[in-house]
Parts: sequence; C-alpha cells; structure tokens
Amino acid sequence: MSKPFHVCAVLLFFLPALGFAQRDPPVAEGAAQPAAVSSLPRDTAEGLIKLDVVVTDKSGKSVPGLKSSDFTLLDNGEPEKVLSFQAFDGITAKPDPPVEVIFVIDTLFLPPHLIPIAKNEVEKFLRRNNGHLAQPVSIFLLSETGLSSTPQPSTNGTALADAIARGIWQTPAFHGTQTPKETAQLFQEPRSGLSLMSLGSIVLEERRKPGRKLLFWLSPGWWTVAWDNPFHDITEFSTRLREARIALWSWPYPDGDLTYKNFLAPVKSARKVRNENFLLNVLATQSGGGVLETRSDLAEMISKCVEEASVFYSFTFDPPHTNEVDDYRDLKVVLRKPQLTARTSTGYYNEPVYYDQPSGADRISMDQLEQMLGAARDRGDKEVARELYGVELTERMSSTRLSSWKTRLPGKESRAALVALADRSVFLPLPAADIASTAPPDMATQRLILARAVDYVSKTVVKLPDFFATRTTVQYNEPPLPEDATWKTAMSDQSLHVTETSNTTVLVRNSKEVVDSDTRKRKQRKARLDTEGTFGPILAMVFVDAAAAHSEFTWSHWEQGTDGLEAVFRYTIPYDKSQFEVGFCCLADPDGTIFFKKYPAYQVEIAIDPASGAIVRVAVNADLGPKLPMLSSGVMVEYGPVEIGGKTYICPTRSVSIQRTRTVKLVKEWGESFGVYARFETILNDFSFGQYHIFRAQSRILPDDTPVPKEK
Repeated sequence: MSKPFHVCAVLLFFLPALGFAQRDPPVAEGAAQPAAVSSLPRDTAEGLIKLDVVVTDKSGKSVPGLKSSDFTLLDNGEPEKVLSFQAFDGITAKPDPPVEVIFVIDTLFLPPHLIPIAKNEVEKFLRRNNGHLAQPVSIFLLSETGLSSTPQPSTNGTALADAIARGIWQTPAFHGTQTPKETAQLFQEPRSGLSLMSLGSIVLEERRKPGRKLLFWLSPGWWTVAWDNPFHDITEFSTRLREARIALWSWPYPDGDLTYKNFLAPVKSARKVRNENFLLNVLATQSGGGVLETRSDLAEMISKCVEEASVFYSFTFDPPHTNEVDDYRDLKVVLRKPQLTARTSTGYYNEPVYYDQPSGADRISMDQLEQMLGAARDRGDKEVARELYGVELTERMSSTRLSSWKTRLPGKESRAALVALADRSVFLPLPAADIASTAPPDMATQRLILARAVDYVSKTVVKLPDFFATRTTVQYNEPPLPEDATWKTAMSDQSLHVTETSNTTVLVRNSKEVVDSDTRKRKQRKARLDTEGTFGPILAMVFVDAAAAHSEFTWSHWEQGTDGLEAVFRYTIPYDKSQFEVGFCCLADPDGTIFFKKYPAYQVEIAIDPASGAIVRVAVNADLGPKLPMLSSGVMVEYGPVEIGGKTYICPTRSVSIQRTRTVKLVKEWGESFGVYARFETILNDFSFGQYHIFRAQSRILPDDTPVPKEK
C-alpha cells in the first residue's frame, strides 16, 4: 500500500509576498544604510536622455503653447524619436518641483572692484517684487577659504539679500571626504582647481535633486587648468550637468575676453582636448545656458533669464546603441516656425552601458549541447568548463537531462558550468523531443486536474509536521571587471561561475519557514541574492493571485516526469493583482542608498501530477519594463517525494533564483562620491534540499535538588 502524499506548502490567504531581492548595497563602508524604498525609480515611458528646451522669438521673449509636432530633435543630424514631451508655461502648467535658481559669487576671478557690484546686483534681483521670489534661490560665495552659502534655499528674497549684505554665510555640507579647497590643492593651478572643484560639487549636489536649475556663476571664470585626465573631466562635466538639469550662465564682466567662441565645438577625443575647452563660458554655452554679456543692468538680465526659465519644454529620448565609450552625439532642436530659436544642451556623450550589451556566447540547442558533451569525454575538466562558459541554451534543460549529463563530465568545474547553463534555461521552452506526443486533455479533464491541484494544496497542508532540512546554496556570478574598469565598461563575457557555496538548516514550524533574527541579519549582510517563500508561499501566491485576477489557466503541454506524465499549464498575473515582490539594493539616484522594490506582472508555468494534483514544478518569471534598473527576475522550484517521520510529503528538492540588474558603481569626482548605473549583471542561486527530519522538542523533569546541566 502506497504512503499518503502531503504538500509542503503554506496556504494562508493573508500571506507575506514572496520575497526575491538582491542585497548588496554599493554604499561605502561606514556610509549610511538604505533609508528609503522606491517602488518605481522613474516613468518607464521616459527615455534615458532628458532635455530641457527654451524657445524664444526674435525679440528674445520666451514662447509658450507649442506642441510636440512643432519640434524635430536631431541626434547627429538624424531625426530622433521623442518618447515623452512636456510643456510648461509658468501659469497653468508649472514644473514640480519649481525651477531652482543658484548664484555663485566667484571672488577668485572677479576683479576686487567688481565683487561689490556683483553682490549688489544679486541683492537687487532678490528685492524685486518686495522680495517675493517665484523660485527657490540658493547663493554661494567662493573665496580663497573655500565655498560657503546662505543657510537654505528660500523664496524669501529680502532675507537672502539681507544675508548677503550682512555677510551671513555658512559652509555647505558636502558629501565628500575632502573639501573642494583641499582637493583643489592637487592641481597646479589652485585657484582654477578650487573653482572647478566647487562647480563640480554644486553640480553633484543638484544632481541628487529633481527638477530644472539655473546656475549663475558671476565671474569670467578660470583661465588655465591642469588635469591628469582632461578628456575624462570634459565628459564628466558634460554628463553631470545634463543629469542635474543645470543650465549654466557665466558673467564675463564688461570688456571680458570673448575668444571662448572659437572653442565651442565639442571635444570628441582625448587628443583634441585644449585648455580652452574648460573655459567657464564654453561649459555654460554647451549646457544650454549662456554668457551674460552686459555692461549695465545685470539684475535685469538675470530676471529675464529666470522669467524665461519658467516657460520651457522637456523631451526625453533613447540614445542609439553604441560600442564606443564616450561617443559624442550632437544635438539640435529644429522648430517648424523658422523665426523661433531653441536653446538646449548642444550634445551628450553616449556610453555602451546605457543598454544591456549582448552576450558573446554562442546560442545552441540541446542536440548541439549533447554533441558537445559527447566530444568532451577525453578532455580535461577546465577545458570542458571553458567550452561550456562560451555557450547559452535556446531550450530548457530538464533536471533529468542535467542529472544524466553531469555524470559524463570530467570534474567539478565542468559540472558547475553545466549546472549554470541548465539554471539559466529554466524559463525557456523544452525541446520538442522532451514534450510528450500525447493528445491534450479535453476541457473537462483540464478543469478536473486544476481542481485536484487546488484541493490537494488547500486540504493537506494542515497535516504538515514541523521539520527541518538542509539547504545547499551555490551562488553564481559573472567574471569581475578588470581593476582599471570604469562605470562605462561593459562586458560581453556573461558566463556564470561559482563564487560561494553554503549549507543552511531550514526549520519549518507551523507550516512557516522560521529564521532567527541573528541568522537573518548575517544572511542579509552576506548574500547578494536572497529568496524567500520557497517552502510554501510561492504555491499559495500563484493560486491566490490567479483567483484574484480571474486569470485563465492555459493548457501548455504534457511533460515526461520521473513518475509519469505531468500536466503543464500557463497563466499571467497583472501587476495590480501581484504578490510577487522583486527588489534589489540599490538605485543609483540620488546616492546609491535607496532600495528598489516592485510588484510586477508575472508569468507562471506550473506542472501538476494529473492523478493526485500534486505540484511538481512552478516557474514564476517577472514581467519587467525595459527602462527599469532590473531587467529580469524569476524563481523556479521543483518538488518531489520526501520522507519525514515515516511519512512521505511533497517538498522542494531543487530551486533556482535568477536576476539581471544594473550594477551601481560609486564614482568619486571633485571630492565627492556618488552612485551611477554601470553594466548589467546576472546573479544566480542554485538551491538543493535534503536531509529532511521531523522536528521534536525535548524536555526532562528533574528533582528539585538536581542542578540544571550546562549546555555543551
């Protein structure tokens, strides 16, 4: 007489969602841990590049009311598809947050007699309209002692003007380990270095904030610059100004040098960099700002720029794919009405890592893999492993094939490479040879199989005993980047290699996986990829979500299992009914400390024993948007008969968790560290379960005079 089967699952209708998260914060040691969670980092309908465009007529007055059809965006002279368009008129349509205005009074390069004039002109601007400012304003003072500022951005112009008049300044709290002044001492031109470092620090601070900004740098700027890697710094200033959405304006006091106009052409390679490419007036013009060429009323010109800034248009678009690092792209906005003029960033540097790069592996079928393994019998372990690292499958490798083929390989490394190859294929369709040719069941039989599955899971869980099992985790990662790699470095070698193997005792009590707090903390600190819910919530989730979403189970195929045919169904859960939580740490913006999580729509494939209704395999694959920092996320669990306390239960025997996400790299520029999105990376965990034992508490009754034995 066969033993009864029970299902190792938690079927409560108020379950925590299945957790699936990458936990590897890119924050530096000692830095603050993630303090916030983002459910969506950005509008997925937006493009990767954002442009703010100001349109003026012949008199220089800003022009509202234009539509997307009035614009043509040219990228290297070719029309570019605009993915999102917003128009702001400053009255009925205002940006949120409002445009921010920033002043820097640069006393390092202003002649002494012009410093009070610059301060007075800023005060005059602030006191207009009785000191009521339409936009928040910040004011910085740059001097030999470093960079200081008024206490807070404010719309109280009178208070800001009084602070300037009384000389009330405080040192800004930069995120870097060095002040701009300390870092500037590394350069041959300390004053130029201090000015550029201060500009960089302000840009990085503003990059952490949403919204558009106008930055008025009141001086002609620096004359000479000495950089270790000038082309790198040119591309960094261009990229970070664009990301911060800053339009930079300079003030070359009356009769200032206007030869900068000879150097407005973009720098496209390191060998073409000249000292003049770093001139403030050049950076300002290229940013979409400009030069305040005035001999009289500076406050009036600033007011016009600020008023003009409230009327603008925002575009987003996706750059073309490129294999070239720092691939310069020229930008131009053409208007349907030729009498109008558009001003925006003059270009940008495109990078390979803006998109996921294709793998350099050859894609092969199961038949081709079998031929490869057959020819590998007389070769060494490392040689076979290298060959397996260079391929990817187009079809799913079943556990039966995997177990059979592992025995044919020469050693540990080649077997690990084969497991990684199989695990990456768990969401692919089976090869035609592995699909049973048996005719599909009729609709009534399909409903009966599904009813048995629901009944089986919901009615047998209450009989599940407390037990513990051993979970072996093998973590796979892509090869590390070279030590000299930058955030721009992409990888074509996406092969997966074993980086860590660990064994964990999992206790299931009252049908729930129990992890003590100390173990959980150690696990979270150590693991790059953590999966929760394997011992039950995943089964409950797929049925509860399907019921809530009224999803239709679609017949897929018969699959040959170890004990006979398995009925395979598929269905989809929309995002608004999803309990499948995916996430990772951390988003690059604003500083690499915000945890990302999302409940996406997901696809389910479930294999059922048609006679008993037992679930033998479930695969859950998230349906993620193309613009999210996470490209893919999924988990597959296989179940089989396990003996616990003399009875047989259906419990996990194998599981795979896999994610492909953007990596975040901490970059240090201008004395500060900040996070940027770098290459995409796949992380995979292979789990196997065994050594199931029933859990029983032990107790002893001792006489009153018997001492309690010490724990060993």
